[in-house]
Order: sequence, then C-alpha cells, then structure tokens
Amino acid sequence: MGGTSGKQWVMLVAGSKTWNNYRHQANVCHAYQIVHQNGIPDEQIVVMMYDDIANNQKNPYPGKIINKPNGPNVYPNVPKDYTGTEVTPENFLAALKGDSCAVKKRKPKVITSGGNDTIFIYLSDHGGSNTFSFPKGTLHAHDLIETIKEMARNYKFSKMVIYMESCKSGSLFTTLPDNVHVYAVTSTKADEKGHACYFDSVRKTYLSDEFSAVWMHYTEANDLDNKTLRDQFSYLQEMMWKSRSCRFGDKTMYEDPISVFVKNTPQSVQDKTRAESLALSHLTSSDEVPFKILAHQIKTECDAGKRQHLIRKQEALHQV
Repeated sequence: MGGTSGKQWVMLVAGSKTWNNYRHQANVCHAYQIVHQNGIPDEQIVVMMYDDIANNQKNPYPGKIINKPNGPNVYPNVPKDYTGTEVTPENFLAALKGDSCAVKKRKPKVITSGGNDTIFIYLSDHGGSNTFSFPKGTLHAHDLIETIKEMARNYKFSKMVIYMESCKSGSLFTTLPDNVHVYAVTSTKADEKGHACYFDSVRKTYLSDEFSAVWMHYTEANDLDNKTLRDQFSYLQEMMWKSRSCRFGDKTMYEDPISVFVKNTPQSVQDKTRAESLALSHLTSSDEVPFKILAHQIKTECDAGKRQHLIRKQEALHQV
C-alpha cells in the first residue's frame, strides 16, 4: 500500500553536534535504516546530520553508532547529503521545498516531489518555544509553517507527515493549518521538556530519546499496511510516561496506513523487533543530561588530576 500513484520522499534531520548529543544523530541513523530496509530508495531520502559521532575520539567503537542497548550498528551506508556546516535551517527549508538554488552547497540533493507524492519528515534535537535548534542557527515555527503552506500551494505533495523530537516541540505546530493534508506529531507539549533514554556506561552518553525510541520500535514491530497513524499515536500515548506526545494538523489523515509514507516493514524485521519488546530505561530530562554524563565521568575516572578537572567543569556547568 502507499506509493501506488506517487513517490515516497523522506527527510531526516539531526540538528545537534558533539558527543553529549550522540542520541540525536543515532536517532536519525536508525530512522534511515528503517526507511531504507522498507524499500525507499536513497534518491528519495535526504539526510542532514553533522556527522561528528561515528569517528569521534570519544567513541570506543570507531565507525559504529547504536540507538538502543546492544543494538545493531545504524551508521553503515547512511547518506552524507548535508554534513558539518551544511546542516542549517536555511538549507533544510530550501531542500525540503526543492529549491536547489537557495541551498548553500554545490550540487545539493533536494526533494523534487510533486502533487501525487508523500513526504515524511523526522527531526531530532534540542528546541525551545517556537524554535528547533541547528548546530548553527535556529529554525523558527513561522518559517517552517510558511514553507509548508507554500509547498501546499505549489502542489509539492499529496500528504505530509512530520515527527519532531525536541523540548517544547508542541509549540512549533500550533498554527499548522488543518486543511493542507499535513499531520504533525511532537515528542512533547508546548511547555514541556523532552527526555533522553538508554544511558550507555561504556560510551558514556545517552543512545536515544523517549519519543524516538517508541515510534521507531512500533514502526519496526508492525505490519504498516494494517496500522494507521492513529494506532501509532495511541501507542505513543500508552508507552511514553515522562513526556506527552501531541498531534496537529489534518485529522482526516488519522486513518491513513503508516505504509503510505514509509512503506512496509519486512516480516523478518517485525518478528525480530516484537521478540525483543520495548523496555525504556534511564529516562532523563534533556536539561539534566549533561549533568548526568559528567557525574558518571567523575565517578569512573581513576586519574585524580583528570577527576578534579571534571569536578571543576561540573561546578562551572551548575553556574550557567
């Protein structure tokens, strides 16, 4: 199901950098593996991530990124469409609406969708009231909504789904029209913090976030031809207990099969994922993450000089 009359486009965005924010790029890499294994070709997938995690000097497993405890390496073959300083809100909006001339990059990959196509967008990072963060710059709710409305006027899609993982993400879609065939799901309410999960004591960082871990598990565990956007949202409501997921936009899309946007999950992947079940752990408010990581580093550091340096770093962080 889905894609019978048009193409399925996907845009995946990690808006952060540095090892402490490992989870955001891990989320995006995992999301890529999902849509890729479901059969969406790379030419219809655009990936934006800083790409400073896999080969980071702090990575005890160079070239590998995981998104859940003892999980598979989700880094192989992830497209490097936009990396480093190319990961900006301006490039995101330009690539989304297919405006290659506005992208600050040579020969950029952009979404060249048409009126029969669907678009699935997933973004993961920090955020604030009406804002989503990028390594350099900020995506404002007004600019995102205006871009969506412009794309609707120009028949750039038949339907669009947006999933956003960030603090206060609910604030970005309060003005999303309900009549342009766009449906958005956020990890939090407008005034709420997001939560990281799966602290890895070897990597000394968090592997994922609550919302992302739940929606990806559901996507991989189910027959998406027979599961709707409403079904997935109900599962988010059931399984998330630290933050509250919200939905916005076109209510008529609630009954659309998820496969309309990301194709269907292979049966072997469904069976494997269901056998593993979902067990969230180490749920930590996003603003507490750097403190928890430092506390673990101090606890496990054997060198007295290095430990004192970390303690001073912790004291400075508390003063910010």
